[in-house]
Amino acid sequence: WLTPTAPGENGRALFWLETAVVPQPSRDRRKKAAQPHPFAVEQDGLRDLLTAVRLPGKLSAKTITLWLPTYRFGPIPSPDLLHDWEQDDDPPELLPWEVVGGLLSAAQTLRLLTWLHQNELPAPYRLGLDGRYWQTVYAFTLELLARQLVRPTLVEQRDKQARRDKQARRYEARWQPILDGESEARRVMQLAAAMPAVSRADAANPDETIPPRAILDSFLNHLADAAMREWATKKELYLPTAADPAAAWLRALFAADPAVQASAGQMQHFTSGFRAWERALTIAGDRHYRVALRLEAPAQQQKTRRKEGEAAWQLHYLLQARDDASLLVPAAEVWKTKGSVLQALDRHFDRPQERLLTGLGYAARFFKPIERSLQQRNPAGMTLSGDEAYAFLRQCAPQLQRAGFGLLVPPWWNKPGTRLGVRLKLGSTSKLTGQAAVSTGHVGLDKLVRYQWQLSLGDTELTREEFDALVALKSPLVQIRGQWVQLDPEQIEAAIRFWEREGLEGDLSLPEAMRLGLTSEEQERNGLPVDGVELDDWLQNWLNRLQGDEKLEMLPMPEGVRATLRPYQQYGYSWLHFARRWGLGVILADDMGLGKTLETLTMIVRLKEEMGKLPAPILLICPTSVVTNWELERQKFTPGLRTLVHQGADRRRDDAFLEAAQAVDMVLTSYALARRDAAALKQINWFGIVLDEAQNIKNANTKQAQVIRKLTADFRLALTGTPVENRLSELWSIMQFLNPGFLGGQKQFRQEFTLPIEKYGDEAAAQKLRKMTRPFLLRRVKTDPSVIQDLPDKQEMKVYCHLSEEQATLYEAVVRDALAAIEEQEEGGMARKGLVLSMLMQLKQVCNHPAQYLHETEAYQAGEDHGRSGKLERLTDLLEEILAEGDRLLIFSQFTEMAGLLKGYIQEKFGVPTLYLHGGVPPKKRAAMVEQFQRADGPPVFLLSLKAGGTGLNLTRANHVFHFDRWWNPAVEDQATDRAFRIGQTKNVLVHKFVC
Repeated sequence: WLTPTAPGENGRALFWLETAVVPQPSRDRRKKAAQPHPFAVEQDGLRDLLTAVRLPGKLSAKTITLWLPTYRFGPIPSPDLLHDWEQDDDPPELLPWEVVGGLLSAAQTLRLLTWLHQNELPAPYRLGLDGRYWQTVYAFTLELLARQLVRPTLVEQRDKQARRDKQARRYEARWQPILDGESEARRVMQLAAAMPAVSRADAANPDETIPPRAILDSFLNHLADAAMREWATKKELYLPTAADPAAAWLRALFAADPAVQASAGQMQHFTSGFRAWERALTIAGDRHYRVALRLEAPAQQQKTRRKEGEAAWQLHYLLQARDDASLLVPAAEVWKTKGSVLQALDRHFDRPQERLLTGLGYAARFFKPIERSLQQRNPAGMTLSGDEAYAFLRQCAPQLQRAGFGLLVPPWWNKPGTRLGVRLKLGSTSKLTGQAAVSTGHVGLDKLVRYQWQLSLGDTELTREEFDALVALKSPLVQIRGQWVQLDPEQIEAAIRFWEREGLEGDLSLPEAMRLGLTSEEQERNGLPVDGVELDDWLQNWLNRLQGDEKLEMLPMPEGVRATLRPYQQYGYSWLHFARRWGLGVILADDMGLGKTLETLTMIVRLKEEMGKLPAPILLICPTSVVTNWELERQKFTPGLRTLVHQGADRRRDDAFLEAAQAVDMVLTSYALARRDAAALKQINWFGIVLDEAQNIKNANTKQAQVIRKLTADFRLALTGTPVENRLSELWSIMQFLNPGFLGGQKQFRQEFTLPIEKYGDEAAAQKLRKMTRPFLLRRVKTDPSVIQDLPDKQEMKVYCHLSEEQATLYEAVVRDALAAIEEQEEGGMARKGLVLSMLMQLKQVCNHPAQYLHETEAYQAGEDHGRSGKLERLTDLLEEILAEGDRLLIFSQFTEMAGLLKGYIQEKFGVPTLYLHGGVPPKKRAAMVEQFQRADGPPVFLLSLKAGGTGLNLTRANHVFHFDRWWNPAVEDQATDRAFRIGQTKNVLVHKFVC
């Protein structure tokens, strides 16, 4: 953002592009003159992008000099630029670089940021760090405008000539955001502190950079002004047509040209009146400090009463620094000031006495009792009655705060527990603790919990008689057991309705009781806030076991499981069984490789052995590429479970499928087929539904998610290492499948959690969501002490991948043609053996990706893949989980062509820098790439050719190793794995070997 440097100049945005599709540059650092930026894209590329985003108006090109940190080879690339250039060990220095960019007016900047807020940039463009910063400031500006925190101003533009010649002065009508509130002032300070350094790189020299706050203020003012004028063009405005300066000012507020068309004499008279009106808006102080009022409750031991039954409250007057709310100057100190400046710590308060007295006079308009104190010569505060204190807190304090005053009220005011409220008591019934909860069979979950609502005031539960006695005091603020609480008429009326209400106690199902118990706090019940929820000992212990706060009974291993579970796996299987027993849908969110599949299979075998026979089949839905994995794991660990793999073009359909499904314990199918065969799946009342990689239903509005939610089952289970990948709405979608309605409707969840947490970082909302979801989620990570000491240092797993239809067709064609050629050769001859090896090599390429076999890698477009490769599809699923965890990984391939395709795909799909080491990389650059990967902030993905990178490298930053295609000799693969699994490795290494 380029701030104005001359009168009448407008702020503008410089929009420029950087690319890594250039050779690594070099620069003679002895030359201090500005040189063209080596990564800047030519103007044509910029025009193409801005045309794609439909930016209106003419784009002005401008060359500007930026002072940027520079290494030996050139300026440091943008952190968002994906490259594998060699890094420099020497510290950078600031040097000038010429950048050619598009110059956007404030209106064009508004349009561009609005477009970016609603759309993704077209590939392969990506928004830089500073671009994302200005997006955040843009959102803050829109919020200010939506809250009507904006005011019209009159700006007097002066240059040297105008100081001498009043006729040459220029007056502009502008809109400016109002940042007087404590919340707004704090957020502006945070935004200024977070401004990327590159946003201040525009200067004549590095010692003359503009302060971040000045740049931020300029952007906020110009964008708010542009937005008001933009919206005004969409309304039919009725503006005055008179020739007086006030009318001219009003017209200029909505015109394209902000200049006020009036004579110098008219403007001189108008300006004085305008400034008086403007001072009235900022009467509470200036941009540095403000008048503050502090109300103190009577001391507990105070004996003095203004009248019987009423304590005296104290209202104190102070000055408060806007940028540090803790810096307060009492009025008594202000009146002792000699001169026009008050020094407090490192702050200067100009004209403090005048400001204080003027502010108090203005505050008296809102709160009349202040007038009594103004009759004193040096007012420092006053005494209030209980009714006056209540009126101040309830009615006047919010108005004074909106007017810009600082307010310091007792900490208990408007906090939970200081007003009339209700308390919920939940207790277990005999059905819950008695013989119904047997270990075999399904527990009837209806009316297992007894609930009771109780009226409360603070920590005290009230009977009807105690409530009537408090009402008889006729005081809005009463003190109970040393605690002040409020008793206002609205709450009294609500309490009376509470006593008259029926249904204050009754029975609930266990899931309903959990929802009520976990969500009632901080909400209202018939107009009264809920002060708390109490659970009896049995229910509290039950909830503690579910949440892991108390020891859960560890179930013995079922006879039908051919495996030894590690302790954390035995706990996971027992937890799943416990949740299913009580009808709760839960999420097993263990890290990849910790055994979610085995824990689930063990739980199912346990159910079968308990019941003798499952009452209905269990449906397991997973990605297409994982169906085979589940069947192989079932065969290996739980061969007694009967399964039906519902997959492929030759799968059973209609009645044949229904008959086959009823004859097995589990049906294994994919998300794609769950959507396609929804009609058949809906005809079965499943005993259970298990979703593996449940993030596949993260978008609740997709047909796939909607179909799966409509399936009926006695219990539901979700398995995923990433219950939240990008947005909280993904968690809602999974929970809506597991426990419909528990988190409310989609719109309610967005208002209550998504917006407060994602947009404003509301920790209270986040804590409430954690509290609500914690009982339903079991999360263990590889770094847990209880897990890491038990896991092997290196865990190898085969990842079975399906062939896409295109791959299967190519595979069959290669086999057919190769076998025909082999039959023509002499049996046992070298030519025949060579053809066999050639066929196997071609089949490897087909299994990797059709684009590799067809040699289309140069023209390959990642965004147009459409599931052409089962391996790539599975790699994508795994990378999403690994990168979300912040882990690092190595990917080995014997084909440089395939590795090159993967590099482009990963960078475009995930937006992360990806290194690629192959035989053509010179030794010096090879060492630099290894060093770059080993850095704490290095790229998360390292692609390596098996021959070039399989030996002699130390890559211990990686804790995942992928063998995308298999080598003839397993020892060679082991050597490659040992690039990560070696001395210096601090994490457990997971090795993924892909097999089609």
